[in-house]
Amino acid sequence: NMHVDGGMTANNFLMQLQANLLGVDVLRARMPEATVLGAAFAAGLAVGFYKDIKDIKAILEKAGGWESFPSKMVVEDRSKEYIRWKDAVQRSLDLQKFEAQAQKQLDQAAAAKRAQATPVAQETKVQNEPAPEPVLDEQPVNTGCRFW
Repeated sequence: NMHVDGGMTANNFLMQLQANLLGVDVLRARMPEATVLGAAFAAGLAVGFYKDIKDIKAILEKAGGWESFPSKMVVEDRSKEYIRWKDAVQRSLDLQKFEAQAQKQLDQAAAAKRAQATPVAQETKVQNEPAPEPVLDEQPVNTGCRFW
């Protein structure tokens, strides 16, 4: 058996899933504050307030006991699900490799885009045509800057 308590134990689906995948009965405390009570019981055992864990189990039985979620999955199905789980974990770990490859591709694409956006000085000469004369403004432009 596996005794459980805490907020997540309110989810019946999760409790049944754990029972099925682990192949054990999951026992959820009927008392909503079992987590805090468990800490108090552990402290009581540590200082000798409770002599034995049987004392604590008797108290919990009087407080409502446990709700049981028995395993409903056969061993063959559990083995298949375990294999699927291990595969999912491995695929999740492989995402790290994918992230590194994807980042490299993004960096290469960004570098290519920068190279395209950077103007490259090119000589453009048209044969047999003279270069155009530069046009100079008659009036000087006041930029508001002074050079000393």
